[in-house]
Amino acid sequence: MAMIHHPITGVLLNEIAIERISLTLKEAVTVWVLRMNGVKYAAIAQQLGTNPARVGEVLRGEKHPDARQLALDLLSKF
Repeated sequence: MAMIHHPITGVLLNEIAIERISLTLKEAVTVWVLRMNGVKYAAIAQQLGTNPARVGEVLRGEKHPDARQLALDLLSKF
């Protein structure tokens, strides 16, 4: 990820390369895989380029409720 400086303050910022408004099933499975591997909630949202509320919807089972089991199935192959 590229770093940029704020044009007024000069503070180093992370460039936002991807912005997701909602998450697909595959992205929801990725949320679970990351979480099951100990990645912090905020980091998952940052890595997927989404609002933390979208991550919460997945982890609470409100969106893509089958994503957790798919993640477990995927991880069991490794």
